[in-house]
Amino acid sequence: MKDLKCVCKFLEEHKLKNIAVYDLTADEKTHYVVVATALSAQNMKAVADLLKEEFDYDEKIEGYNKGEWILFDMDLFTIHLFLPKIREKYNLDKLYKPKKISLKKDR
Repeated sequence: MKDLKCVCKFLEEHKLKNIAVYDLTADEKTHYVVVATALSAQNMKAVADLLKEEFDYDEKIEGYNKGEWILFDMDLFTIHLFLPKIREKYNLDKLYKPKKISLKKDR
């Protein structure tokens, strides 16, 4: 969970909004989903570049070129960065709502 907390703090520090974490753990496999909103494609791409560097992510960043929905699939968690309208359109928050967790008390 330490890396997950670090990612959330990183996203907050880089001005992403409405950061939500969902626990999709099943059958002893731990997996979390982090969803956050960027205010512009330029901001989202800049944060994606920094996130890749900060967390030594060597995989392809899905959605980077279009810059509306960027996806990082890491070992224990997946990070979704959205523009506001795209986040609203796909509404992962509604899909995962029962699995929402809070990390704030542990920081």
